[in-house]
Amino acid sequence: MKVFVLTDFPSPYQVEILNEIANDSNVDLFVSYLRYADPDRLWTGSTIQHDFTILNNGPAKVATAGDILQSADFAVFNFYLHPYAQQLIDDRATSRKPWCFWGERPGLRKPEWIGRLARLWKLRWLHQSSAPIWGIGQFAVERYKSEFGSRHRYFNFPYFSQLDRFKVARECRKSDGETVFLYSGSLIPRKGVDLLARAFVRLRNEGHSARLKILGTGPLLAQLRSTLMSVSDSVEFVGFSDWQELPEHYASSDVLCVPSRYDGWGLVVPEGLASGLAVIATDRMGAALEFIETGKNGWLIESDNEEALLSAMREAVSASETTMSNLSQGAIASIENHSLILGAARFKSYVQQGIQEWSS
Repeated sequence: MKVFVLTDFPSPYQVEILNEIANDSNVDLFVSYLRYADPDRLWTGSTIQHDFTILNNGPAKVATAGDILQSADFAVFNFYLHPYAQQLIDDRATSRKPWCFWGERPGLRKPEWIGRLARLWKLRWLHQSSAPIWGIGQFAVERYKSEFGSRHRYFNFPYFSQLDRFKVARECRKSDGETVFLYSGSLIPRKGVDLLARAFVRLRNEGHSARLKILGTGPLLAQLRSTLMSVSDSVEFVGFSDWQELPEHYASSDVLCVPSRYDGWGLVVPEGLASGLAVIATDRMGAALEFIETGKNGWLIESDNEEALLSAMREAVSASETTMSNLSQGAIASIENHSLILGAARFKSYVQQGIQEWSS
Protein backbone atom coordinates (compact mmCIF):
# COMPACT_ATOMS: atom_id res chain seq x y z
CA MET A 1 0.00 0.00 0.00
CA LYS A 2 1.76 3.11 -1.26
CA VAL A 3 0.84 6.25 0.73
CA PHE A 4 1.84 9.85 0.00
CA VAL A 5 1.68 12.49 2.76
CA LEU A 6 2.07 16.23 2.34
CA THR A 7 2.70 18.28 5.47
CA ASP A 8 4.35 21.53 6.54
CA PHE A 9 7.71 20.72 8.15
CA PRO A 10 9.33 17.84 10.09
CA SER A 11 8.46 18.74 13.66
CA PRO A 12 9.57 16.10 16.20
CA TYR A 13 5.95 15.12 16.74
CA GLN A 14 5.12 14.63 13.08
CA VAL A 15 8.34 12.72 12.49
CA GLU A 16 7.61 10.33 15.38
CA ILE A 17 4.23 9.18 14.08
CA LEU A 18 5.38 9.07 10.45
CA ASN A 19 8.41 6.99 11.41
CA GLU A 20 6.10 4.58 13.24
CA ILE A 21 3.80 4.31 10.22
CA ALA A 22 6.81 3.63 7.99
CA ASN A 23 7.85 0.75 10.27
CA ASP A 24 4.90 -1.25 8.92
CA SER A 25 6.26 -3.38 6.07
CA ASN A 26 2.83 -3.26 4.44
CA VAL A 27 2.95 0.53 4.11
CA ASP A 28 5.22 2.18 1.55
CA LEU A 29 5.26 5.74 2.93
CA PHE A 30 6.62 8.84 1.21
CA VAL A 31 6.38 12.27 2.87
CA SER A 32 6.73 15.66 1.19
CA TYR A 33 7.59 18.43 3.63
CA LEU A 34 7.03 21.95 2.34
CA ARG A 35 10.02 23.30 4.26
CA TYR A 36 12.77 21.96 6.45
CA ALA A 37 12.01 24.07 9.56
CA ASP A 38 9.75 26.74 11.01
CA PRO A 39 11.80 29.77 12.17
CA ASP A 40 9.34 30.28 15.03
CA ARG A 41 9.90 26.74 16.33
CA LEU A 42 13.32 26.25 17.90
CA TRP A 43 13.23 22.45 18.11
CA THR A 44 16.33 20.60 17.02
CA GLY A 45 15.98 18.29 14.07
CA SER A 46 14.60 14.78 14.47
CA THR A 47 15.95 11.65 12.82
CA ILE A 48 13.70 11.01 9.83
CA GLN A 49 13.40 7.28 9.20
CA HIS A 50 11.02 7.39 6.26
CA ASP A 51 11.38 8.39 2.62
CA PHE A 52 10.88 12.11 2.18
CA THR A 53 11.67 15.25 0.23
CA ILE A 54 11.74 18.96 1.10
CA LEU A 55 9.80 20.87 -1.52
CA ASN A 56 11.32 24.32 -0.99
CA ASN A 57 14.67 22.88 -2.08
CA GLY A 58 13.64 23.56 -5.66
CA PRO A 59 11.30 22.71 -8.57
CA ALA A 60 12.99 19.35 -9.12
CA LYS A 61 11.84 18.23 -5.68
CA VAL A 62 8.27 19.27 -6.48
CA ALA A 63 8.44 17.28 -9.71
CA THR A 64 9.70 14.24 -7.78
CA ALA A 65 6.86 14.59 -5.30
CA GLY A 66 4.38 14.86 -8.15
CA ASP A 67 5.61 11.64 -9.74
CA ILE A 68 5.34 9.75 -6.44
CA LEU A 69 1.93 11.25 -5.77
CA GLN A 70 0.72 10.05 -9.15
CA SER A 71 1.66 6.44 -8.36
CA ALA A 72 0.40 6.42 -4.75
CA ASP A 73 -2.61 4.33 -3.74
CA PHE A 74 -3.71 7.01 -1.29
CA ALA A 75 -2.71 10.62 -0.54
CA VAL A 76 -3.01 12.53 2.74
CA PHE A 77 -2.85 16.34 2.63
CA ASN A 78 -2.12 17.99 5.97
CA PHE A 79 -1.53 21.50 4.58
CA TYR A 80 -3.04 23.69 1.87
CA LEU A 81 -1.89 27.31 2.36
CA HIS A 82 1.09 27.11 0.02
CA PRO A 83 1.34 27.16 -3.81
CA TYR A 84 3.09 23.77 -3.87
CA ALA A 85 0.36 22.27 -1.70
CA GLN A 86 -2.29 23.75 -3.98
CA GLN A 87 -0.57 22.31 -7.04
CA LEU A 88 -0.31 18.80 -5.58
CA ILE A 89 -3.89 18.80 -4.25
CA ASP A 90 -5.13 19.93 -7.66
CA ASP A 91 -3.10 17.19 -9.37
CA ARG A 92 -4.47 14.49 -7.07
CA ALA A 93 -8.06 15.65 -7.26
CA THR A 94 -8.06 15.78 -11.06
CA SER A 95 -6.54 12.29 -11.21
CA ARG A 96 -9.66 10.96 -9.43
CA LYS A 97 -7.53 8.71 -7.26
CA PRO A 98 -8.18 8.29 -3.49
CA TRP A 99 -7.08 11.08 -1.16
CA CYS A 100 -8.11 12.83 2.04
CA PHE A 101 -7.59 16.09 3.88
CA TRP A 102 -6.20 15.94 7.45
CA GLY A 103 -6.39 19.11 9.51
CA GLU A 104 -6.87 20.91 12.78
CA ARG A 105 -10.16 22.62 13.52
CA PRO A 106 -10.58 25.69 11.31
CA GLY A 107 -12.01 28.92 12.63
CA LEU A 108 -9.06 30.58 14.36
CA ARG A 109 -9.39 33.72 12.27
CA LYS A 110 -11.74 36.42 13.54
CA PRO A 111 -14.16 37.10 12.01
CA GLU A 112 -14.50 33.45 11.05
CA TRP A 113 -16.17 34.21 7.72
CA ILE A 114 -12.79 35.34 6.38
CA GLY A 115 -11.37 31.86 6.96
CA ARG A 116 -14.45 30.26 5.40
CA LEU A 117 -14.02 32.35 2.26
CA ALA A 118 -10.34 31.41 2.07
CA ARG A 119 -11.19 27.71 2.36
CA LEU A 120 -13.88 27.99 -0.31
CA TRP A 121 -11.08 28.82 -2.73
CA LYS A 122 -8.01 27.11 -1.27
CA LEU A 123 -9.91 23.87 -0.54
CA ARG A 124 -12.22 24.06 -3.55
CA TRP A 125 -11.40 20.49 -4.54
CA LEU A 126 -12.46 19.31 -1.10
CA HIS A 127 -15.76 21.17 -1.41
CA GLN A 128 -16.33 19.72 -4.87
CA SER A 129 -15.47 16.10 -4.00
CA SER A 130 -16.52 13.49 -1.46
CA ALA A 131 -12.94 12.89 -0.27
CA PRO A 132 -12.79 11.86 3.40
CA ILE A 133 -11.78 14.41 6.02
CA TRP A 134 -9.59 13.47 8.97
CA GLY A 135 -10.08 15.89 11.82
CA ILE A 136 -7.31 16.31 14.38
CA GLY A 137 -9.55 15.43 17.31
CA GLN A 138 -13.34 15.40 17.61
CA PHE A 139 -13.19 19.18 18.12
CA ALA A 140 -12.02 19.44 14.49
CA VAL A 141 -14.34 16.75 13.16
CA GLU A 142 -17.43 18.57 14.39
CA ARG A 143 -16.38 21.84 12.76
CA TYR A 144 -15.55 20.20 9.43
CA LYS A 145 -18.92 18.46 9.43
CA SER A 146 -20.72 21.78 9.86
CA GLU A 147 -18.69 23.44 7.10
CA PHE A 148 -18.32 20.68 4.49
CA GLY A 149 -21.57 18.77 4.96
CA SER A 150 -22.74 15.19 4.75
CA ARG A 151 -21.15 14.18 1.44
CA HIS A 152 -17.85 13.40 3.18
CA ARG A 153 -16.80 10.60 5.53
CA TYR A 154 -15.23 11.96 8.73
CA PHE A 155 -12.51 10.36 10.84
CA ASN A 156 -10.88 11.37 14.10
CA PHE A 157 -7.11 11.22 13.67
CA PRO A 158 -5.36 13.44 16.24
CA TYR A 159 -1.65 14.01 16.67
CA PHE A 160 0.25 11.16 18.30
CA SER A 161 3.70 11.37 19.87
CA GLN A 162 6.03 9.21 21.93
CA LEU A 163 4.47 9.64 25.38
CA ASP A 164 6.48 6.89 27.05
CA ARG A 165 9.37 9.32 27.48
CA PHE A 166 7.22 11.34 29.90
CA LYS A 167 6.71 8.35 32.20
CA VAL A 168 9.76 9.18 34.29
CA ALA A 169 10.14 8.98 38.08
CA ARG A 170 8.35 11.94 39.60
CA GLU A 171 9.65 13.99 42.49
CA CYS A 172 7.72 13.84 45.76
CA ARG A 173 4.55 15.88 45.31
CA LYS A 174 4.20 19.04 47.37
CA SER A 175 7.02 17.92 49.64
CA ASP A 176 7.70 21.50 50.71
CA GLY A 177 4.03 22.44 50.97
CA GLU A 178 4.07 24.32 47.67
CA THR A 179 2.13 23.43 44.56
CA VAL A 180 4.20 23.87 41.41
CA PHE A 181 2.23 25.07 38.41
CA LEU A 182 3.83 24.53 35.02
CA TYR A 183 3.22 26.38 31.76
CA SER A 184 4.82 25.05 28.58
CA GLY A 185 4.31 26.83 25.27
CA SER A 186 4.80 29.99 23.26
CA LEU A 187 4.38 33.24 25.16
CA ILE A 188 1.64 34.63 22.93
CA PRO A 189 -1.90 35.91 23.61
CA ARG A 190 -3.61 32.91 21.96
CA LYS A 191 -2.07 30.59 24.55
CA GLY A 192 -3.59 32.57 27.44
CA VAL A 193 -0.36 32.82 29.41
CA ASP A 194 -1.26 36.42 30.31
CA LEU A 195 -4.38 35.10 32.08
CA LEU A 196 -2.23 32.62 33.97
CA ALA A 197 0.17 35.32 35.14
CA ARG A 198 -2.63 37.49 36.52
CA ALA A 199 -4.37 34.51 38.14
CA PHE A 200 -1.12 33.40 39.79
CA VAL A 201 -0.51 36.86 41.28
CA ARG A 202 -4.02 36.81 42.75
CA LEU A 203 -3.48 33.30 44.08
CA ARG A 204 -0.29 34.31 45.88
CA ASN A 205 -1.88 37.51 47.21
CA GLU A 206 -4.60 35.36 48.78
CA GLY A 207 -1.87 33.67 50.80
CA HIS A 208 -1.66 30.36 48.96
CA SER A 209 1.70 28.62 48.79
CA ALA A 210 2.57 28.00 45.16
CA ARG A 211 5.24 28.40 42.53
CA LEU A 212 4.99 28.99 38.79
CA LYS A 213 7.40 27.61 36.21
CA ILE A 214 7.16 29.07 32.70
CA LEU A 215 8.73 27.23 29.76
CA GLY A 216 8.88 29.02 26.44
CA THR A 217 9.66 32.27 24.71
CA GLY A 218 7.64 34.83 22.85
CA PRO A 219 6.54 38.46 22.53
CA LEU A 220 4.71 38.52 25.89
CA LEU A 221 7.87 37.83 27.92
CA ALA A 222 8.44 41.43 29.08
CA GLN A 223 4.74 41.86 29.91
CA LEU A 224 4.71 38.65 31.93
CA ARG A 225 7.79 39.68 33.90
CA SER A 226 6.08 42.96 34.73
CA THR A 227 2.81 41.29 35.74
CA LEU A 228 4.62 38.78 37.96
CA MET A 229 7.14 41.21 39.47
CA SER A 230 5.40 41.36 42.86
CA VAL A 231 5.67 37.57 43.23
CA SER A 232 8.91 37.08 41.31
CA ASP A 233 10.47 35.05 44.13
CA SER A 234 7.88 32.34 43.33
CA VAL A 235 8.30 32.40 39.55
CA GLU A 236 10.88 30.71 37.34
CA PHE A 237 11.29 31.71 33.70
CA VAL A 238 13.01 28.71 32.18
CA GLY A 239 13.04 29.96 28.58
CA PHE A 240 13.00 27.62 25.61
CA SER A 241 13.41 23.90 26.32
CA ASP A 242 13.85 21.47 23.48
CA TRP A 243 11.34 18.66 23.22
CA GLN A 244 13.67 16.01 24.66
CA GLU A 245 14.23 18.19 27.76
CA LEU A 246 10.54 18.49 28.61
CA PRO A 247 10.07 15.31 30.70
CA GLU A 248 12.35 16.52 33.51
CA HIS A 249 10.39 19.77 33.82
CA TYR A 250 7.08 17.92 33.94
CA ALA A 251 8.46 15.53 36.55
CA SER A 252 9.26 18.37 38.96
CA SER A 253 5.80 19.98 38.71
CA ASP A 254 2.37 19.28 40.15
CA VAL A 255 -0.18 20.87 37.82
CA LEU A 256 0.07 21.70 34.12
CA CYS A 257 -1.75 24.90 33.16
CA VAL A 258 -2.88 25.17 29.53
CA PRO A 259 -5.14 28.26 29.48
CA SER A 260 -5.34 28.61 25.68
CA ARG A 261 -7.94 30.92 24.24
CA TYR A 262 -7.88 28.58 21.25
CA ASP A 263 -5.79 25.57 20.24
CA GLY A 264 -6.66 23.22 17.41
CA TRP A 265 -5.15 20.31 19.32
CA GLY A 266 -2.54 21.07 22.01
CA LEU A 267 0.10 18.33 22.32
CA VAL A 268 1.10 19.64 25.71
CA VAL A 269 -2.11 18.19 27.20
CA PRO A 270 -1.38 14.49 26.51
CA GLU A 271 2.25 15.12 27.48
CA GLY A 272 1.19 16.43 30.87
CA LEU A 273 -1.25 13.58 31.42
CA ALA A 274 1.40 11.00 30.49
CA SER A 275 3.64 12.62 33.10
CA GLY A 276 1.00 12.09 35.77
CA LEU A 277 0.19 15.78 36.08
CA ALA A 278 -3.27 17.07 36.84
CA VAL A 279 -4.07 19.38 33.93
CA ILE A 280 -6.01 22.64 33.85
CA ALA A 281 -7.07 23.26 30.24
CA THR A 282 -9.81 25.06 28.36
CA ASP A 283 -12.86 24.09 26.36
CA ARG A 284 -11.41 25.62 23.19
CA MET A 285 -8.67 23.02 22.85
CA GLY A 286 -9.00 19.81 20.89
CA ALA A 287 -6.85 17.67 23.20
CA ALA A 288 -8.50 19.03 26.34
CA LEU A 289 -11.97 18.20 25.06
CA GLU A 290 -10.71 14.75 24.08
CA PHE A 291 -9.02 13.86 27.37
CA ILE A 292 -9.72 16.18 30.31
CA GLU A 293 -12.50 15.30 32.73
CA THR A 294 -12.92 17.55 35.74
CA GLY A 295 -12.38 15.64 38.95
CA LYS A 296 -10.80 12.68 37.17
CA ASN A 297 -7.53 14.00 35.77
CA GLY A 298 -7.71 17.77 36.12
CA TRP A 299 -10.03 20.68 35.37
CA LEU A 300 -11.75 21.57 32.09
CA ILE A 301 -12.51 25.29 32.26
CA GLU A 302 -14.06 27.97 30.08
CA SER A 303 -11.57 29.65 27.77
CA ASP A 304 -10.56 33.30 28.18
CA ASN A 305 -11.93 33.23 31.73
CA GLU A 306 -9.46 34.35 34.40
CA GLU A 307 -11.92 33.63 37.22
CA ALA A 308 -12.40 30.03 36.09
CA LEU A 309 -8.64 29.58 35.87
CA LEU A 310 -8.08 31.04 39.32
CA SER A 311 -10.81 28.85 40.80
CA ALA A 312 -9.19 25.69 39.40
CA MET A 313 -5.79 26.80 40.73
CA ARG A 314 -7.31 27.39 44.17
CA GLU A 315 -8.73 23.87 44.14
CA ALA A 316 -5.33 22.48 43.18
CA VAL A 317 -3.41 24.22 45.98
CA SER A 318 -6.08 23.22 48.51
CA ALA A 319 -6.31 19.58 47.43
CA SER A 320 -5.08 16.85 49.71
CA GLU A 321 -2.19 14.59 48.74
CA THR A 322 -4.72 11.78 48.29
CA THR A 323 -6.78 13.87 45.87
CA MET A 324 -3.70 14.88 43.89
CA SER A 325 -2.52 11.27 43.79
CA ASN A 326 -5.90 10.18 42.44
CA LEU A 327 -5.79 12.91 39.79
CA SER A 328 -2.28 11.79 38.84
CA GLN A 329 -3.38 8.18 38.45
CA GLY A 330 -6.40 9.32 36.46
CA ALA A 331 -4.15 11.37 34.20
CA ILE A 332 -1.94 8.41 33.34
CA ALA A 333 -4.93 6.11 32.81
CA SER A 334 -6.65 8.57 30.48
CA ILE A 335 -3.77 8.54 28.02
CA GLU A 336 -2.99 4.81 28.01
CA ASN A 337 -4.51 4.20 24.59
CA HIS A 338 -2.88 7.19 22.91
CA SER A 339 0.31 5.49 21.80
CA LEU A 340 2.35 5.74 18.62
CA ILE A 341 1.67 2.08 17.84
CA LEU A 342 -2.09 2.52 18.09
CA GLY A 343 -1.88 5.78 16.15
CA ALA A 344 -0.02 4.10 13.30
CA ALA A 345 -2.59 1.29 13.27
CA ARG A 346 -5.42 3.83 13.09
CA PHE A 347 -3.69 5.62 10.21
CA LYS A 348 -3.38 2.36 8.27
CA SER A 349 -7.01 1.46 8.96
CA TYR A 350 -8.27 4.85 7.76
CA VAL A 351 -6.17 4.63 4.59
CA GLN A 352 -7.53 1.17 3.84
CA GLN A 353 -11.10 2.38 4.35
CA GLY A 354 -10.43 5.37 2.14
CA ILE A 355 -9.20 3.17 -0.70
CA GLN A 356 -12.00 0.61 -0.35
CA GLU A 357 -14.78 3.20 -0.20
CA TRP A 358 -13.44 5.53 -2.90
CA SER A 359 -15.25 3.95 -5.83
CA SER A 360 -18.12 2.35 -3.92
